Amino acid sequence: MQRVKIGVLGAGRGAGLARTMQQAPSAELAAVCDADEARLANAVAATGVGRTYTTYEAMLDSDVDAILVASPMPLHVEHSVAALRAGKHVLSEVTAATSLEQCWELLGAVRDTGRKYMMAENYCYMRPWSVVLGMVRAGLFGEVYYGEADQIQEFKGGFPRPDTGYNWRTAELAMRQGHQYITHNLGPLYWAFGERVASVACHGSGQRHLPWAKADSTCVVLCETVSGKLLRIRLDFFSDRPNNYMYLGLQGTRAAYEAPRAGNEDHKVYVEGRTPRGAWQSLWDYEEHLPDAWRRMPADQVNDNHDGGAALMIEDFARCILDDTKPAVDVVDALNMTAPGLLSELSRQRGGAPVDVPEFRREG
Repeated sequence: MQRVKIGVLGAGRGAGLARTMQQAPSAELAAVCDADEARLANAVAATGVGRTYTTYEAMLDSDVDAILVASPMPLHVEHSVAALRAGKHVLSEVTAATSLEQCWELLGAVRDTGRKYMMAENYCYMRPWSVVLGMVRAGLFGEVYYGEADQIQEFKGGFPRPDTGYNWRTAELAMRQGHQYITHNLGPLYWAFGERVASVACHGSGQRHLPWAKADSTCVVLCETVSGKLLRIRLDFFSDRPNNYMYLGLQGTRAAYEAPRAGNEDHKVYVEGRTPRGAWQSLWDYEEHLPDAWRRMPADQVNDNHDGGAALMIEDFARCILDDTKPAVDVVDALNMTAPGLLSELSRQRGGAPVDVPEFRREG
């Protein structure tokens, strides 16, 4: 096998990832599946894909090696499990699951089938964060002990009222408390800390904008890792203010990092012994810590947005199949990134009381 033949399920979000796949040399866009024929035609026009399917079963019966699951979030486990049991490897959009029961079901299916499963957490691959991770791994941060992230994205217009019919975003993000979409924020921090969250505590402001919604206008999730390190994550899909959904911060014993909070700001770091006391310097002064994969990317394809590293993510997925190695975000990593958000709902319902997060283990 020279390249991994990937079939994409879902021509909405999936169409963008299908286009990106063309920059992943070990991946081949083999097919796209969507029940909506108009969306399917748009995906063909945008990607030039040669094969299309209007039923998932037909694509699973084909010769594709892997499925990129880009269906609505509540269907990720159903569609991932079906692909795994059909002998296909899986790259699933976020989040991995929408309930703890689904988490255990997904883990069992990966173990039973022996197929590769990877979660497509693109925020882990952002170019600025890749520099930060390089610095962490080079020891410049010392011991990291605090991290923070914000998902502030004014999205009220994206939530139809529940009495107008089912909409998955309304059901999962407006009608549930806690941070159900946590992986974009927790995922990058999880990579930096290298350990899972052991407990979560969630507090909220109440709903101040949509009288029918159950979600808080703002909620804050505090996560404690297994070794006692602290993460703070804020979610806000409702407040009237500029968006800031890529903010990350990291504190270690020898360095600190803060992403921009406004468009005119720079990514900034403080490194003990290198940065003047009381000052910041540009993160790009440490660009030598950028991974080689980013350095090889053509200049016209480089961007620092949340999806800028999607081609690197897809390449990692394809290589783990070709080389038979651990996926960059395997099923245990995916569940460690997803479950704290699910449990934050329970903490919020209990008035912010800490709730333990289960441990998901790899076999052996």
